[in-house]
Amino acid sequence: MSAGAVVWRPAGSRPKDGLEILLVHRARHDDWSIPKGTVERGELRPTTAVREVEEETGVLARLGVPLMELEYEFAKGRLKNVAYWSATPVSGDADTYVPNKEIDGVAWVTLDKAPKRLSYDTDRAVLEAFGERVGSDAHRTRTLVVVRHAQARSRSRWRKEPLVRPLTAAGRREAGRLRPVLSAYGVHHLHSSGALRCVQTLEPYADATHRPITVDHRLDEPRDGGPAKQRPVTEAMAEDVEHGRPVAACGHRTVIPRMLKAVGVDADALSAGPLPLAGLVVVHHRRGEVLATERHVLR
Repeated sequence: MSAGAVVWRPAGSRPKDGLEILLVHRARHDDWSIPKGTVERGELRPTTAVREVEEETGVLARLGVPLMELEYEFAKGRLKNVAYWSATPVSGDADTYVPNKEIDGVAWVTLDKAPKRLSYDTDRAVLEAFGERVGSDAHRTRTLVVVRHAQARSRSRWRKEPLVRPLTAAGRREAGRLRPVLSAYGVHHLHSSGALRCVQTLEPYADATHRPITVDHRLDEPRDGGPAKQRPVTEAMAEDVEHGRPVAACGHRTVIPRMLKAVGVDADALSAGPLPLAGLVVVHHRRGEVLATERHVLR
């Protein structure tokens, strides 16, 4: 299992100048490719994509809309499955990247010239998928990450106020594993149910990025005093949709379907069943239209 990203930036100050794509030259294979790499133990693939881009180019990127998955034979009898995203640079400079034994060249190449520079048809297929997104202006999206809280203390054994039921030690570890995933999408605003277990799920990321968590009782479970009707949830999520930067909203198993419905996600996004603890659905939207969704579960 591998992951990578088509990192793009404007080629100039005018729209007609087009886009540039970040490519890497691998010394051992003497080829040009889209940056990608193998998933490490405990990683989710969005984290892998961002880590590999930074390791191979020196550029820290933020993921946008997913592009495609490819599966191909990379050695006799061995298959590789690679997931790709569109991404934009956040920091770092490819021009100052120091070549090494693995990557000995990094280059920004215009989108129209990149297919000729790439060495493999598989990479050209990914670039074609990106070009289709560009053609419909769907490469410029906003991101909303809907998170289910991590593992909490047993409800049946909890004798105190329901909203202060905390995470278990395992839940705190799950929350820690979510931190790099939220970072991969460049989450800026943190929005949580009023339940402590939801707040604690976002805390590792909040602490690492020094961002506040907005507590919102409109996202509470009805049995914990939250709203029984859809409208308050819709109003709460509308604020996230209007937010100009990536948002993570943490809620509960019983409320998340209403959260997703509020932002226009079809029920098919949860066709695999209820979102597991510490699972997340990533919604990519533009001008009120959902263009893509992802579902990720901690292993």
